[in-house]
Order: sequence, then C-alpha cells, then structure tokens
Amino acid sequence: MSPSRMIATLFGPDEPSIIADSSGFLKKCSNLGFKTANIFEINRLPKNSIIFSFSNDAAKLTFEIAKKTKNKKSIFCATQVFEPSIASALYSLQLLFKSNFEQALRTQRSVLNMLNSHDLFFLSGNHADAQVTIFPHAQPYALITEDIEHSFIQSVAEFFEVHYAHMNPQKPCPFSFSGTLKISGILTVLRKPNPTLPDGLKASLKWLSERISKEGALLSIEENIITSLKTETEEHIKLLDLAAGPRGLKLTEFAIGVNEAIAQSIDYKINSQLNEGINGVHLAIGDGSSGYHIDFLSPDVSVCPTR
Repeated sequence: MSPSRMIATLFGPDEPSIIADSSGFLKKCSNLGFKTANIFEINRLPKNSIIFSFSNDAAKLTFEIAKKTKNKKSIFCATQVFEPSIASALYSLQLLFKSNFEQALRTQRSVLNMLNSHDLFFLSGNHADAQVTIFPHAQPYALITEDIEHSFIQSVAEFFEVHYAHMNPQKPCPFSFSGTLKISGILTVLRKPNPTLPDGLKASLKWLSERISKEGALLSIEENIITSLKTETEEHIKLLDLAAGPRGLKLTEFAIGVNEAIAQSIDYKINSQLNEGINGVHLAIGDGSSGYHIDFLSPDVSVCPTR
C-alpha cells in the first residue's frame, strides 16, 4: 500500500504522515512504510497528514492542535463513531489510496452546478425509480478544488459527496424525496451512548448491515418518510424506527456520491465512512445523537434534471 498519484492531488510530491491514537494501528502503518505519530504525543500537525481518531478525546484534540498549526493539509477520519477497529481503519486507508481525488473534486463541481441550476430530478440506474425536489432555500454542501488549495483539515466524507442535510427538525427540509431504491449497504453512527435508546440496537443493526451486504434490500420512501426496507421478503422498518430515535423514519440527508474509483474494492459489511462516497446516491435517517444516523447506500444511480 502506498500513496498514489490520486493522493498527490492533495499533498503534492510529499507523502502524508499517518496520525492516530491507536498504537496497534500505527504499528501496522509503520510496518507498511508510513511515517506515523500518536496524536497525544504531538503539539503540531505535520505538513501533510491523514488522521484516524479512535476515540472522542482524540478527535477533540485533533482539532485543537489543528487550530495551532498554521500550515497543514489534513484528511480527518472519525473512526470512533463508525467502527473503531484496526481492521476497519486499514480498510479505510486502503480505499483512500484507491480514490481518485482529482476526479471526485471535479465531479463535485459538476454536480453542484447541476443542483443549483434545476429543482426537480429523476433517479435512474440500479433499479431506481424515484424523484427528488430541491427547494429554493436549500444549501448543498460540497468541496471543490479552491477549498483545498491552501491550509485545510477536512473530514474524509467531504471529498466524495455533495449533500443536503436536515439536522434541525425545527427548520424546513431542503428536499423532498419519493420513490424506491435498491440498497447495497448501510452505515450506522451513534456519536455517544444514549440511554434512552432500546438495548441491543447496535447488534441488531450490525446483523441488518451484514444481511443487506449479502442480499441487498429495497427501500421505499414517500415524501421524505421511509415506508419500507425489505430484504427479500422480510420487513425491517420497525428496527429503523427504533434505532433512529425521536427523528423516526423522516429523512435527514440526501447525498450524491462521486467516488467511482472504489467501486471494485468496497466491502459493505464494514462500517466505514469511506463507503458512503461510492458513486451513486445515499439517503439517511436519524441525527447520530438522539438516535442512530443510518445511511442507505445505493450505488450506480444517476441523478438527472427533468429539463
């Protein structure tokens, strides 16, 4: 495993250092030939770095150190809120080095222009039958080349998707989605333990993720509310409603993924943030705090304006 010409888009000729708070992960990276450092043993970020936080304390410290580091180019991977294992982090690192950052940033700009120029879109490909309306007040989140020309620290997810979020339920949703999607995988995030949620949800969601990765699933949505998630003949909507907490089955995100280069290497059984950048679309429910944030990944779906 070595940095590719795709990574050079961000870091130029210099290889990035791997920063983390897991000694086991850092040892693996060192054995692979990378420069490494423990986030708890440095007071400045290297010029170029890829950072994996395995704990909330490490994530907090990362951004404190970043504020004190004037010149930096850093990709941040919040491993702790997905799956804080060495195997998952190594998988994510492998996908990073297979990603085409130049193409992804270029595609984000193209998608952003399309979304800003139209308001009604049809989804097709991979058995999709859906449409989405973008409302005038909507503000898409995207990363373009100008955002990384100088000093930056960016979440890895920002490099590979354009998305609309609806995290404040008191405000109107920026989009309206209806239709069906074929789902190849899910991601689950809970930023900290929530005692109000039922016991056993983590295990149940892991079981659902593994089942979907093997069988696929069909997701149905009516005006931003999930009405069904079926694997073959079994319905899973009750589990989703419990896991999402107070936000229930209402959509909280619509995103277009642009990372085409990882299509042949993705493993949907792994709860890695890199998976959500897969070329296609994903929807989500929950906010990750009052309940789980659950992403539904539908690769190879095209989003096209109606006119």
